Amino acid sequence: MKQKPAYTTKEYNYSTKSGNLNAEAVGVVKGEKHFPVFEGKLVFKPLTKSKPFSGPLFAYAEVFWSWLIDTYFMPAPRYQLAFCRGYERAEEKYYDYGTIMPLIYKDGEHLLNLLEFFRKYSDPKVHIDDYVNYCQMFYDYTDILEAEYFKKNREIAEELALQILVSILKGDQNYHYENIAFVCGRNDEILRLAPMIDHEFSTYFMFPDNLQRNKYWFEQLQRSIRGEEVRPDEYDYMTNKSERQLMEKSAVCLHKNLLYIKKNYPKACNTFLKKLDILQKDIKENKDLFSLKKASGYPDMANSDAYLIGKAKYKDHDEKKSRQYEELFGKGWKEIDFETVSNVAVSEIQQVIQQIILCLR
Repeated sequence: MKQKPAYTTKEYNYSTKSGNLNAEAVGVVKGEKHFPVFEGKLVFKPLTKSKPFSGPLFAYAEVFWSWLIDTYFMPAPRYQLAFCRGYERAEEKYYDYGTIMPLIYKDGEHLLNLLEFFRKYSDPKVHIDDYVNYCQMFYDYTDILEAEYFKKNREIAEELALQILVSILKGDQNYHYENIAFVCGRNDEILRLAPMIDHEFSTYFMFPDNLQRNKYWFEQLQRSIRGEEVRPDEYDYMTNKSERQLMEKSAVCLHKNLLYIKKNYPKACNTFLKKLDILQKDIKENKDLFSLKKASGYPDMANSDAYLIGKAKYKDHDEKKSRQYEELFGKGWKEIDFETVSNVAVSEIQQVIQQIILCLR
């Protein structure tokens, strides 16, 4: 019998950390992350005050999807809700709550994400200089899968194709090229594809304080899976040409990914569909298994616009703008209705499962 995801919290103290996971971000968005590591090689991943739409449900999404992926699709490190007391005092731009997860590589190993890989080993099929890291965006992986490395390494390519299919299922609005990585050895040799992590930008768990906003972005997910043609003037409201082109591509790319994988990776496609059938059956027969449960003592208030305060203060270093945003959004916190959010999320996931099945079969 399958066990429910554990919505319980772990308690840590920043002063007792065994070290830091130093992750200087190699990507379009520059930055350094020094996440504390605790005994047993467990990494505390805090929620970030300046990350777009960050809130407690980002952490719940990590717990939910890591459990679901590991249970139904492929091995994945399990997240758990956690506190790291004293961390916010040491690192002001982070909260002292988030999640805890096991380190995904061993001593002597390191990660190499797709952006780093294609910068190091250029491929004519992959225009890596055109890539941007943009949240609330769906990404086209067909060029990546056309690259020579994946053509020559079929087993790893099949694994990547399966990960892409799972990312579509979870409605990941930020599954960019820096979220996929190889695990490499001491001599930079590629050992394996890293397991899936970073599940926070799941469409179903965003905007718990505004269901209309949630509905809009869910419809954008459905639209991209359907791949409806973009009207010439559809995104004219976006004055930035580059952003408009990105949105036009995002609006259809999930459908493109699905059809490409169906044609070129039938093994990954069939594996995914078989596991999806089991998942669909379990949701119908035991919906409670997939319900979110409020964790005692964990933050339960949401404000989808509060990140603008943190962004102005910690990223833009603009105290004046931060105070202005504090006046506009600082009082807009709402208690999360876990029952409603859970029911809506499960319903939306069921709808997406049906869409994916129609596209892949």
